[in-house]
Amino acid sequence: MFRKISAVMFALVLVAGLGNSAQAQHRRGMVLLGERHIDGRVDSDKIDIGRDNGTFRAIQFRVQGGDVRFEKIQIKYLNGEREDIDVRSDIRSGGRTRIIDLPGNRRVIESISMWYSKGEWRTRPQVRVYGVR
Repeated sequence: MFRKISAVMFALVLVAGLGNSAQAQHRRGMVLLGERHIDGRVDSDKIDIGRDNGTFRAIQFRVQGGDVRFEKIQIKYLNGEREDIDVRSDIRSGGRTRIIDLPGNRRVIESISMWYSKGEWRTRPQVRVYGVR
């Protein structure tokens, strides 16, 4: 009987912890802007964001399914301005880049272009881009 109660309590604590983590992420203003899979050894992709997602002050990239080397990114804002950022960072599977501050005031991001490469894997690594409000 005690073991069943302990197992149920552990499950409740685990679920509550996962919920708190999601709430904490939402409070920090992290918003999933888009995701792509890396197909080749050297790759580039573009994620269209647009006006409906609002304004952001920073971005972060997260990687799953294999290590990824980010070379550079280009942010295009709705007002036509562009920002080129050299990243030059190796991100392991399950890892993330530092939070990359976007200069100036919060602006609407029209699109994010990424240049990156991967090693030899059987899977296609996934890159997710998050915006920080």
